[in-house]
Amino acid sequence: MNIIKLSILFIVPLFISVSVFGVTKEIEKLVFDLETSNLLKGETHFSIDIMGVKKLKKKYPQLATLDTTGFSKTPQTKMVLTKTAYIVKKPAGFFDHENIGSESFTRHYMGDQKVKKIDKNKFKILVTDNDSYEYQMSTFFDSDDISTLPNSKVIRAVTEMKKLDVISQSSTLVIFREFTKFTKYSAGSVEVSAIIPLKENKTLIITYGLTAIKKFYAIEALLKQSFMKEIESQKNLINQY
Repeated sequence: MNIIKLSILFIVPLFISVSVFGVTKEIEKLVFDLETSNLLKGETHFSIDIMGVKKLKKKYPQLATLDTTGFSKTPQTKMVLTKTAYIVKKPAGFFDHENIGSESFTRHYMGDQKVKKIDKNKFKILVTDNDSYEYQMSTFFDSDDISTLPNSKVIRAVTEMKKLDVISQSSTLVIFREFTKFTKYSAGSVEVSAIIPLKENKTLIITYGLTAIKKFYAIEALLKQSFMKEIESQKNLINQY
């Protein structure tokens, strides 16, 4: 998922109840049940929770496995968990490792960020908004015909995520992304997305994310609106490719 413009945009006040921003709906429960009929109508659903490391391991032990690089050990950070679900107007076959892992798709998918390929499946990303910064993104894939998952930690994280939504068992591909080497704001982030065929040209994408954000930048109310916009931007960029 993050994939998302700023990994630090994974924050929302927990006291806010279910709300609607256009067709983007916030669900209070983090691991929410899917409303496939509403998603088919074009809605985008998301949930978000922010906490310390101890609470993360106690409240969401399965999701804690997403920390495949150890960024949760960074001091003075908050752990932010997210889940998003939406349907894109693409066949499931569109999401093969050659297409999604290509430099052309990555450049398109990252929107106005600058993308430079530095290794196989690894890119350096430069964000050039009001306050520029860099980070690196590595992408791995897991499907019936190919697996580039690099180690047992990533394999475990993917396995645990697929248990959270029964429909994920029918995914044709799982995309796992690690975001590292941030120059500011975040200590690290991970996203795992299940690609699930629904109809000939309708594909459901379920994404779980975990981010360690530097505590100073965790201004919840300010970041929520940006996060909601980025989810829709992500969805639209896939549809436009």
